[in-house]
Order: sequence, then structure tokens, then C-alpha cells
Amino acid sequence: MKNNQREITVQLRTQTGKGAARRVRRGGLIPGVVYGKGGEHVCVQLDPKEFRKSLDPVRKLNTFFKLTIAGDKPVTEAAIIADHQVNALKDAVIHVDFLRVDPEQEITTKIPVNYSGRSVGVLAGGKLKTFLRYVKISARPGDIPESLEVDITPLKANDTLRIKDVSIEDVRILENPSQPLAFVAPPKAKKAEAEDDKKKKKK
Repeated sequence: MKNNQREITVQLRTQTGKGAARRVRRGGLIPGVVYGKGGEHVCVQLDPKEFRKSLDPVRKLNTFFKLTIAGDKPVTEAAIIADHQVNALKDAVIHVDFLRVDPEQEITTKIPVNYSGRSVGVLAGGKLKTFLRYVKISARPGDIPESLEVDITPLKANDTLRIKDVSIEDVRILENPSQPLAFVAPPKAKKAEAEDDKKKKKK
């Protein structure tokens, strides 16, 4: 599923600095900045409700924006969220950095790993171990997927699924190819048998 652009309009902010940002927050808005692609740093402010509404409900911070900076001469930019700050007590975003992007050039970000299925090895009594919750990728903004889907159904006891065993169309996974994603440990009884066999061989 493509990462379609979602529209958001922000307002120019003329005053800068911490004091000005605090005043913006007291007024119920979120201070932010738009930068990148060799353009000027533009200070902006945005409505928190509109911001939440504009976020892709699944991709969240990987949302690809069609961002309009309102003013005498409105400017529209392709942008992503480069950084943000959150007030943990209020669970509220208190600052957003928007990065201008070229829709045809790759950017680097992280996406969650979604493990699905029940492996053959687990059904036989083994135990599944997973190693990564997120992976770093490189992709054009419109190609950023919701997640890396990992089907663990075929994994038998002692099988390991690694980064090199998975792929996503139009996306480069930037992790070490040998990095394990999932491993199925054998049932305890089989482990004990294997250890006994090793001990007998040593004797």
C-alpha cells in the first residue's frame, strides 16, 4: 500500500526563540519549523487537532505530507517529520520539525516489524524468539511501507529467519543481512536429548 501524501496547512510564525514557542503553546498551538533541500528555515505553528487528523493512522511519524505554509503567498512543500518533541505528562506534541523532501529521492527512516503466523516449530512444542521491533530502511517517501511483514509459519525447530531472507518492493533494508529476525528454539525434551547425546559423544 502506497504512502499517499496527506494534506496539512501550517501558519507562518514571525517570532522565534523559547519564549515565543512557549507563547505559541499557551495559545493552544504547536510551534514547528520547516527546513531542508537548501531552502530557508521557516518557523511555523499548527493546530494540534489538524496535526493529529493529518497523520497517517498507521504510519504516524512516517506520514508523507503535502504541507502548505499559509501566508500572503502560500507555499506548498513535500515534507516528512524529521523530529518531534512530546510532553510525556500530557501526552501532547509540543514541537515538530518538518523536512522538505524530493518525492523521487530515497530517505532513511525506521518501520516496525510485524510478525505473523504460528510456526511449525512452535506447534511442535518449540518457543519463538524475535529480535527486532524496528528496521532501518531507505525508500522514496511515497514507497515507505506501514511495516516489515514477517511470516514465521514455515520456521521449524532450530530455524533462524534473517534479514537477508526477507524483502519489500521498492525498499532497501539497511540492517546487517545476517541479523536474525526470528528463531525457533526446540522443545525442552529435545534440548535435553541433544545435550545427553553430546555428553555421550565426549565419553
